[in-house]
Amino acid sequence: MLKLKIEDIFQIRKNVALSGYEIEFENGTKIYLTKRRTIISLLILIKYGEGTEADLAKGSNKIAEIKQILGDKIPEGYIQEFYGDANKPYSELWNEEGFTWIDNLKGGRSGKSQKYILKIEDYFKFFEISHKAFRKSPSNAEKELIRQKQNYKCNLCGAKILEKSKIKPDTYAKDRRKEVFDHRIPIEKGGKARILTIFKLCVSIVINQNGKFAIFVL
Repeated sequence: MLKLKIEDIFQIRKNVALSGYEIEFENGTKIYLTKRRTIISLLILIKYGEGTEADLAKGSNKIAEIKQILGDKIPEGYIQEFYGDANKPYSELWNEEGFTWIDNLKGGRSGKSQKYILKIEDYFKFFEISHKAFRKSPSNAEKELIRQKQNYKCNLCGAKILEKSKIKPDTYAKDRRKEVFDHRIPIEKGGKARILTIFKLCVSIVINQNGKFAIFVL
């Protein structure tokens, strides 16, 4: 069975050809990533088998342990001292990197933090082709076409919504007025960044969907 160890990493560097990063092991195998901040969350999962948002927050010693083990195998600045939004480095392993075999245990928590688990039997999956998310905001012309098609209303709740610049400070229920452009099929589930696959919503709907959508907030 394939085993991954932090100690067996040869180098972590940019991969210019793929517009991202790669973790190369001493045996020549490589894991490709698109986001720099997902590097630390993946390293923690490889090292400890599980991780939580608290591992990346201020006061945790796990980041320092990882950096000490790697030494000059990783460029300065690739790993922050701590992460203010500690959820993103983990959630983006799913949403951006396509590593959907990492178990985020619905309801599984360590204290107040969401817990993530990497199983040894899933190590080999990192070296298979995974669908990376590609997000592209619609152009101004495309946004206006979508607005007209939907009669300037939220596609789901029907609320009349406006561009951010047209919302006044005293506007009532701003979340029901502010527009968001989103994918009908989430990018991480195979959706495409094309005008025919994007619709307009109000922020209130997106919030109530618990982050289900990939969003472009204007």
